[in-house]
Amino acid sequence: MHRFTRLLFATALIVFLAGTAAWAQSPLRVGSVRPYLAETPHPYPMGTADRAVVWTDTVVSQGAEFVRVHFSGLNLAPGDYVSVSSPNGRQSWIYTGAGPRGDGDVWAFAVDGDTAIVKIHGGRGQGHGYRIDAVGHGEVRLDSAGPAPVPEVVCSTDGREDAACHMSDAGFVAAQAPVARLLFASGAYLYVCTGWLATGSNDSTLVTNNHCISRQREADSLEARFNFQVTECGGSVDAPTTTYAGGLLLKTNNIRKHGRREGLDYTLIALMGNPEATWGELIPTTRPTAVGDPIWFIQHPGGGRKEVGFWEDADHTVLCKLDAVDQTLKGIAPSSQNFYACDSEGGSSGSPLVDPATGRVIGLHHFGGITDNPCLNGGTEMPEICADAGPLLDCAAD
Repeated sequence: MHRFTRLLFATALIVFLAGTAAWAQSPLRVGSVRPYLAETPHPYPMGTADRAVVWTDTVVSQGAEFVRVHFSGLNLAPGDYVSVSSPNGRQSWIYTGAGPRGDGDVWAFAVDGDTAIVKIHGGRGQGHGYRIDAVGHGEVRLDSAGPAPVPEVVCSTDGREDAACHMSDAGFVAAQAPVARLLFASGAYLYVCTGWLATGSNDSTLVTNNHCISRQREADSLEARFNFQVTECGGSVDAPTTTYAGGLLLKTNNIRKHGRREGLDYTLIALMGNPEATWGELIPTTRPTAVGDPIWFIQHPGGGRKEVGFWEDADHTVLCKLDAVDQTLKGIAPSSQNFYACDSEGGSSGSPLVDPATGRVIGLHHFGGITDNPCLNGGTEMPEICADAGPLLDCAAD
């Protein structure tokens, strides 16, 4: 498209969409939170050998595709630990003391299938034990063998590819590494979104949408899984992953406009475990964007393995790009939106839009299907978010 024509197109969009309510790409629901009751004696039994198993609970949520165990009052003696494992032991998570936050309230990371084996190891001292009061019942398979959840917001034909398809580009390798699949509880349900590590004043600052995570309790339930992707383009072998717990919710800005500072739909969370040391960080930029700027749309669609919107079409003839910039939508901060025809799906909320030339993040995806003629998705421009976040984000000018 000729540059002058693109500018006319952008101007027309401003007029057409200024009074139109946009639809947020809601976090994709993948399960429910169900009551469950299991409890150790208080204190739990003493062990007779080093790392002996002194207590076991088999937690079953019949028919679940995956389960997450919720502990309340977890408090173990020094040197003891609780493991939450799949029956075959291939997936296992370990927690000590009163859990990562020291308050005894712990959402264990997910294990595939409908059964989790919970064990206390050690029994070296008079530890209190735990109470299990809920289980996350997964309704969608999130492993590599699972079907792709719906709905999608695909414009024309689906141009997304496995992230592994572009690993010959060193710039892309660095850009995709800090992007994680997010799984969290909110109220009575489990959801998935996408998030990414950004440079900021706190270690391992994660960026996602406010319409995904907006409260500390949701951040407390978060598991952020990095490197959840296949090893080869079009392949079926999964790369090794690392999962981190959510930490302090640093700041959030909701989707509704309440004064000039609102309507940006972002959340910043400090993850536990220092994932930035392994996976790196993306640098947001305050550089203004322009119609026609190319983008990499790196995402975890449907809560599945990492993909990239590199092309707009399945035939790989049109590169993903910005179709309009500085757009205004009803109820959103004015002149804060980028529009693009790059494909998305439920679970893609919170994905970074990356400038291929610099590796900087220029936008935060949050809208799907703003309009179907033309078909466009939308994201908040990073200069707006950088200004609102202040020193919590370390944003570049280039």
